[in-house]
Amino acid sequence: MKIKQWLTATAVTTSSLILLSSITFAADPMKSDMVLKLNGKDASFTAQTFLVESNLYGPADEVARQLGAEVTWNAAAKTLTLRKSGSTIEFTANMKTVKVNGVELALTAPLQVIGEKAYVPVRFIYEILGYAIAYDSKTRAVSVSSDTLPSMRVLGISEGQYLTSSELKIAVWVENVTLTDFKINKAAKSGEGHLLVWLDTELDPKLAITSYKGEPIEFNHIKPGEHTLTVQLVGNDSLPLQPEVKQTIKFNTAQISILADLDPQQATGMRTEGVIADNKGHVFTVDSDSKKLFRIKADSGKVDVLTELPRAATGLGLDASGNLYMASGGQEGVILRVLAKDLEGEMFDTSKVETYVSGVAGANGLAFDKKGNLYVTGGANGNIYMVTPDGKLNTFKSGLQPERTEQLIVVNGIAFGQDGKLYVSNTSSGEINRFTVNADGSLGSSELVAKSPLLYGADGINFGPDNALYVCANERNSIVKVTIDGKVTEVAHNDNKGPLEFPASPYFIGSTLYISNFDQPRGDNKPNEPGIGASIVQIQLGPVNK
Repeated sequence: MKIKQWLTATAVTTSSLILLSSITFAADPMKSDMVLKLNGKDASFTAQTFLVESNLYGPADEVARQLGAEVTWNAAAKTLTLRKSGSTIEFTANMKTVKVNGVELALTAPLQVIGEKAYVPVRFIYEILGYAIAYDSKTRAVSVSSDTLPSMRVLGISEGQYLTSSELKIAVWVENVTLTDFKINKAAKSGEGHLLVWLDTELDPKLAITSYKGEPIEFNHIKPGEHTLTVQLVGNDSLPLQPEVKQTIKFNTAQISILADLDPQQATGMRTEGVIADNKGHVFTVDSDSKKLFRIKADSGKVDVLTELPRAATGLGLDASGNLYMASGGQEGVILRVLAKDLEGEMFDTSKVETYVSGVAGANGLAFDKKGNLYVTGGANGNIYMVTPDGKLNTFKSGLQPERTEQLIVVNGIAFGQDGKLYVSNTSSGEINRFTVNADGSLGSSELVAKSPLLYGADGINFGPDNALYVCANERNSIVKVTIDGKVTEVAHNDNKGPLEFPASPYFIGSTLYISNFDQPRGDNKPNEPGIGASIVQIQLGPVNK
């Protein structure tokens, strides 16, 4: 029996990936020729700075002295703790995570030990403390400037981020204000105060969580959907400081789980690429190896084998009448069809599987327009086919080009947006492109919507209820959201232990996103022996409609 273990998927913003905690071994440090200026004056420790992989490092004791902070260095454990104004930063040498007020954060430039002495990343330290940082490439000068006004920075969550958890833990770093116990110190006093924190409530101090100890602020049992976090720095009298110091962050939570394990006995061996769902509570997928067509109950995960197809199939689509279409590629590509009435009953004979159209070489993704025309992507050949309701086949050249010789698929996932345009993923280049569609159904002009490292291995695509495109980035074990104006945000990501394992196709029913795990041993999913293997994942992105 295979072990069903998976890591919790992590969500990140477009600006930085959340990295899994791991030890890293950096390049050898080099003496820095940069000039470090603090509030316009040369830093006393400039001559002691080093560069490690283009990151500027300063001696921890000197940096702490300049900041007015306490520093504790444990040479044996190679850990360093910096304390200032009741807040703490905890480093471990060569670890790509750091704890700020007890909240673990990603760290791209880990603590370094150079000549038995601890060196801290300059940018990270000063940005955490709210300093402004500028770099002049001509003079190679790094300028760091502070403000005397009260300020704060919320850590652990960022605008637009997705959390695949029902729990939220944040840290707040405060500068130029000493956090004090407001129950004891009730009179307003310049330079003292505490924090008020709200999640999805009216901004009434009576409804707020109060904090003054520099400890994590935690929320539990957060329901899937959109949320608003508000943090405000107030005086001892609980009145807002002037000028106001407040930060509002809108974020999303999602719950991820396995709906169905299609091969409970082993973690490799099946290839389930396409997925589609109807409004009757059924989810469909196909194993390309056994050619079995599966029907899964969305409410229970119960799996039924409906039939064995005459040939392997990948992308799936449903027409307005509920008939199921399946792309079967290769040089002589075909589209298979199963009528809606046969999807409702028990297992049926292969003879009920029709060949709807042939001549669609490389057939992969499927999408219907409002007129009933079926559009089909041709994979590496770059073709986009259109099949009219009466079965006439048209072939259009996409003009999209590959960027990787090891991955030549340039038209893969396909979906129509509310704007009537046809959106297509380029797996080779990590792009989303869209085409205007002419009155006769032919393709018009194309434009790039988004290109991002987050879209590496962009496979199947589907529009969500928020009118954003959700993309399976298969080689990254990731689900990525792309807005129609091109903003890219990661929704969920994990390593090869799952629950996402080379995700290939997404499909929405309401706020529930169903995803097929193709489980190929490539990219972040290599090797693919760990995890659950061929399966259907579901991500709940909002309240369940009952």
